[in-house]
Amino acid sequence: MIIRGEVCVGCGRCQPYCPAGAIHFSGLKSEVDRETCLECGTCLRVAICPVDAIMDDPTAFEYPRAVRKVFSDPTAPHIATGIEGRGTEESKTNDVTGRVGPDSVGVAIEVGRPTLGMGLPDVQKISRALARAGITEIEPCNPIHQMYADESTGDLRADLMGERVLSAIIELEVKKDRLPHILRVLKEVAKEVDSVFTLDVYSLLGPDLEISKEVLAALDSEGFPWRPNAKINVGLGRAWEERRAS
Repeated sequence: MIIRGEVCVGCGRCQPYCPAGAIHFSGLKSEVDRETCLECGTCLRVAICPVDAIMDDPTAFEYPRAVRKVFSDPTAPHIATGIEGRGTEESKTNDVTGRVGPDSVGVAIEVGRPTLGMGLPDVQKISRALARAGITEIEPCNPIHQMYADESTGDLRADLMGERVLSAIIELEVKKDRLPHILRVLKEVAKEVDSVFTLDVYSLLGPDLEISKEVLAALDSEGFPWRPNAKINVGLGRAWEERRAS
């Protein structure tokens, strides 16, 4: 984002709305620190500027800075998936897409939330720790997958290491018996990450709408407090497996 200095009246109203704290006074005008700015567009969407001095940075959609926009602005569709909001539907459409089957569990590591933001080297710390532990099943439809230089080592592309985003999600699908191992790895790497991350663990409900006892036992044994969160996708459509069979 940029603030046109020739238009800005220096009221400072935009500054509290920046989640990254990237807007500050320069003399008597507000100015955006481009290194800190996440290109989330919050300052523009709140329409707080009385003179419309705020506008998109013309370079916001140029690579590699474009990763800031697509991972931070909830209205920007990701080029790899066409999905807004960090480019992934996570578990929201699992009833239809079948990304995670009955014998598997999905793990989503949401780095940077809530609204703290982070540098992409923090994502690499997590992906490297997972790779060292033999966990390289990053979902192909997860936008992070497109950012890998070497999936076997968890290394991201070097030209992305200077970029910051509001949040990003690393998604895995593994067999249920591997969940305790993944949880232990994440507990250790959390000590190295200079941000916060939220852990989502999702699976299909049983015939009586029960949560997998195997999944709950893994969370309890590794000391992870859990909170159920359901997505009720009424009218979403028929599952892919049903469509293929028909």
